[in-house]
Amino acid sequence: MSSAKSIPLNLKEFRAIAQLVEQRAGLAFDDASHYLFERRLGERVHARNLPSFVEYYELLRIDTAELEALFEALTTKETYFFRQDYQLDAFVREVLPELVTALGEYRRLTVWSAGCSTGEEAYTLAMLLSESPLLRSFNVQIVGTDLCQSNVEAARRAEYRSASFRALPPGRLERYFEKVGSSYRVTGSIRRMCHFARANLLDPAEVRSVGRVDVVFCRNVIIYFGDAARAQVIDALYERILPGGYLFLGHTESLLGARNPFEVVHLESDLAYRRPRSDRSSGTMEAAGRTEQRNNRGVKT
Repeated sequence: MSSAKSIPLNLKEFRAIAQLVEQRAGLAFDDASHYLFERRLGERVHARNLPSFVEYYELLRIDTAELEALFEALTTKETYFFRQDYQLDAFVREVLPELVTALGEYRRLTVWSAGCSTGEEAYTLAMLLSESPLLRSFNVQIVGTDLCQSNVEAARRAEYRSASFRALPPGRLERYFEKVGSSYRVTGSIRRMCHFARANLLDPAEVRSVGRVDVVFCRNVIIYFGDAARAQVIDALYERILPGGYLFLGHTESLLGARNPFEVVHLESDLAYRRPRSDRSSGTMEAAGRTEQRNNRGVKT
């Protein structure tokens, strides 16, 4: 192994870098992550031919490409198809019929996978929605965003190996994937439903580029944020969700007891958060949101 791992990271340097990470991406790390930083970022220091973490910190302040490499080194990419299937089932069985009824003659549904990692969640949602008889006359779009550009590029490639299929229900591998060498690629009809882009959830302009949506899945993301960043992201997601729309979080995440504008909805096997329908304001706000949703071109494939 390279000598990168032997580069020492003292506590003051660690805290400076951790503070920068929280300021730029909202990711919060306490002193217990000191060794993680030293191990993973030591390789970046070595790759940039720098003598110490002091110089690396100064580089991070001015080099956005290296800052993104830092985010990629620190974030976990563990995901797979049909993760937390009980929640997906609640979405399809309980939430989707309500949304379809509320949409009425407006035949467009947009779902945002915020923190989509390498795309498995977005494609899972596309599969489920493509199977729903309620949406046969709908224009359905799945928007996937992630902090790391490499994740976005992997999602666009849509090629996966066996680890991603550990929870895939029977029959769906044959139905939704085609063999490509040693991998499987998502079929074209499902890929065309999904659009991916890099977005930092703390960047208001990048969040607005998603447009207005009916549902947000932001699972296993806010657990890594500090209190201030978490509140900012929840407010940003609320603003993007149309009145009556839903937010789903991961099973270890909750807004219960926290000050936020969502109302809690208890489903049979899970709970979700809904932007109150009363936000419709005689339809004016919703109509403006639907126009933005229809005209949105911010997220590119």
